[in-house]
Formats: sequence, C-alpha cells, structure tokens
Amino acid sequence: MTLIARSQLLLEPNALAARAIGSWLRTATDKLDSAAGEALLSRAELAVHEACMNVIDHAHLPEGSQVELNLRLTTEWLTVQIFDDGDVFDPATIPTPAPRVLQERGYGMKIIRSLVNHVSYRRIGSRNTLELRIYVGSTDDRR
Repeated sequence: MTLIARSQLLLEPNALAARAIGSWLRTATDKLDSAAGEALLSRAELAVHEACMNVIDHAHLPEGSQVELNLRLTTEWLTVQIFDDGDVFDPATIPTPAPRVLQERGYGMKIIRSLVNHVSYRRIGSRNTLELRIYVGSTDDRR
C-alpha cells in the first residue's frame, strides 16, 4: 500500500466554507488515473460534504472553532478524518429512515453509509472524530 497523497483542510463552520471540500479532494484524486479518480471523487465529495454539513448544522460548535479534515490517499484506500469540538455524535445511534415513509431530514448517515466502505466514530476528550474510508479500486465492497 503506497501513500499517494496526504492533506489537511480547516473549515470555518458554515456552508459557504464547505464548498472548498470538492477542490480539496480533487487535488488528491487527480493523482490517480482519470477513471479511478473521477469515480472516487464523486463518492468522496458527497460523503465528506454531507458529514461536514451535519457537523455545521447539528454539532453546536463552540464560538471560534473550526472543522478539521485530514486526508490520506493510498493505492488502496481514501481515508478522510473529520474532527470537531461539538456535541457528542455517534453515528451508530442514528436510526435508518423507514422505507416508504417521507421525512424532510434524517438521511445524512444513510447517504454517507451508501457511499463509503467504512464509517467509524470516536470521541477523545471534547473532540469528535468521524472517519470515512473508501476503497480506491472498482466498486468492490471491501468492508
């Protein structure tokens, strides 16, 4: 497993700042062949943006805090860690929306889980870490 890219992005906690996620991810995925890079970017951008918007909308971040994103791209995996100092959030406690029942909100984790191969969460002190991992190869489900 060879390291291809490593990067960090600091975001102000607002929707306008979250627009930087796509170009940040593209800088890494452009290092792959074009087909693999585009396939990976389309999944990663939506998943990471959704996770960051969940933090921005629901974490009740302290005044002056930022959302920190760390990226590690290898020949096998894209791993993005999202750090924040907001409220405790464990994605394992989020229920899956009921099928055929319309609701306005509550699809974020379902969307994220459908796009990535692995989601993990941990809380250390007052800091949340959400880790998203996507297999770089084909749509092989490497869980």
